[in-house]
Amino acid sequence: MSDLLNSSQRTSLFVTLRDFEKSLRRVESLMDSTEANGILFRPRLSISAEKRAQAHQKISAALDQIHEMSHLFALDTEDQDAARLIPSEMSVYWANLLDSRSGKLKRYGKVHPQLAENLDAYTLSLSNIALSLATLFKENPL
Repeated sequence: MSDLLNSSQRTSLFVTLRDFEKSLRRVESLMDSTEANGILFRPRLSISAEKRAQAHQKISAALDQIHEMSHLFALDTEDQDAARLIPSEMSVYWANLLDSRSGKLKRYGKVHPQLAENLDAYTLSLSNIALSLATLFKENPL
């Protein structure tokens, strides 16, 4: 049945199913409480045990169908090197952190006179860490 799709159609279907699967796996992780608690966030999913069970059944059915479709339409598994995702994410956070310095926060209103001495060193340090992580993962991993 792999001849039912041309190359572009196969790619489009693959990307849609892959991204849906990623989302389903994230929902599973949230429901199973395997998401890590952070310093500034704590994932919480407030649903009844009955709804949680229904969601697990629906996710399982969806994953089964994705599996069947991957065979039916000859969609190959894609190896994704997580190290390739990290540089782009860290580059975004580098820029966002620099935009969180006191001078940039003026766009949201008057800035307290002591804000720069209390905030800017942290945001600069964090932005440098983000940039160094981006650089580290861009380098040859071997």
